[in-house]
Amino acid sequence: MNVFVIDVDSLRPDHLGIYGYDKPTSPNIDDFAEDAIRFDRAYVANSPCMPSRAALLSGRHGVSNGIETHGPRSQVLSSPDSWTDYDGDIFDAAPQYRTLPEVFFDAGEAAVAVSSFPRHPSPWFYQLWTDFHHPREPTTGGPGETTDPSRLENFQTPRGSTVTDLAIDALDDLDRRGGDGLCYLQYWDPHAPYLRSDEAVEPFRDGELPPYPTQEQIETHREWDRWRSAADPAFEHSLRHSVYDEVENREALGELIAHYDAEISYVDEQVGRFLDELRSRDLYADSLIVLTADHGEEFGEHGLYREHWSTHDGTQRVPLLVKPPADSAGASDADAAAASAAGESRDALVTNVDYAATIADYADLDASGAWQGASLRPVLEDPETDWRDRIVVDHGLYTAQRAVRTDRWKFVRTYDDGEWDLPERALFDMREDPWEQENLIDEHPEVAAELEREMAVWVEHHVGEEGDELRHVARSGPAGLELYQ
Repeated sequence: MNVFVIDVDSLRPDHLGIYGYDKPTSPNIDDFAEDAIRFDRAYVANSPCMPSRAALLSGRHGVSNGIETHGPRSQVLSSPDSWTDYDGDIFDAAPQYRTLPEVFFDAGEAAVAVSSFPRHPSPWFYQLWTDFHHPREPTTGGPGETTDPSRLENFQTPRGSTVTDLAIDALDDLDRRGGDGLCYLQYWDPHAPYLRSDEAVEPFRDGELPPYPTQEQIETHREWDRWRSAADPAFEHSLRHSVYDEVENREALGELIAHYDAEISYVDEQVGRFLDELRSRDLYADSLIVLTADHGEEFGEHGLYREHWSTHDGTQRVPLLVKPPADSAGASDADAAAASAAGESRDALVTNVDYAATIADYADLDASGAWQGASLRPVLEDPETDWRDRIVVDHGLYTAQRAVRTDRWKFVRTYDDGEWDLPERALFDMREDPWEQENLIDEHPEVAAELEREMAVWVEHHVGEEGDELRHVARSGPAGLELYQ
């Protein structure tokens, strides 16, 4: 059986039609969703880019795999005991810590990746695969701008069309290696800066804006002398087809969001191209296909614009569409039920740590013993399945935050607030306040205290041998401001 994982950078679920968005950003993804099951409360266990992908591919939380941020601290994916018990045979070193691609490799199947993830090369990310395609091309600053062959590693290169071209070629790698395996496909385009043409942006200028930030909040944010506040001059590059070069008001906010939506529309075209290729090769029906993101993007809801910087839902919540195969290993009546559930949604609290276990389950491969997620297959088959009632998620690049999310509450513990004045503890009622605007910790201290205790127990059960990496990040200071300012 083939597995295809489509990972789109910086993609908010609430900017897709299938999640209720009123702008035409995603016709191809919406069509795919008719064959898939949609998860409405999917989160990344760790954000942003590199920690999220480490969680997805390792099947472990950052507190276990050791990757909570970017830069030097993201270079080693920890596998406890892999060297202390080393006896000369690298293939016997810590087998319980095999990653998802390695599990396919161990079974004699291909694990192919096409990734346009140019900024944060980490050796472990490249070395997991039987075939790894990292396209590089001379970059332009945007449509119609001069090509500079000397710049091969700028933001948002290569374009999604190049990624799709290589991904289609990579299907031949799968066929050459026996026809079964894992293909991981990653698009960068919705990540800032936004480079679509004015013509591409135009269809997304009309429509209702989100309720936050309000005009009053924008004016407050413009007074902040902080990175990615509303007055950050860097926004000029992402407002290239606007009269604005900063977020001055709600109209300027709408322009920024329209530029973002144009990028989503572009990557939607590329996803459609790839899925059509699968259909033309008769690979679509019998494959497990997962479409998701590494994180979302915030647009001033909490003071930062065009960035992913916290455990708020704007950063941490992602789309998740899962199309089960029509004919999977160990197929049962339950599998038929999952197939008949196409187009349905699930409300379960899930994270991308669950993806590895899910994929191994459908591919009839042995899950790695150290994986910390759970297969989503029972939830896909039956929406009434007994499931966890809370998740824990981390952010470690611009702040060092950990959050516990339950059906109603989100408790956030901030260990380092970067350059923002954040409370050490915050509590949000996600039913009444999904935009996380009102900190209720003083009104419900007993709820916060209980969730903080549960957080401590969770860390104790999941932490790796090197200790809590998020606390290490907090002690040294979040890397993002030094790396990117």
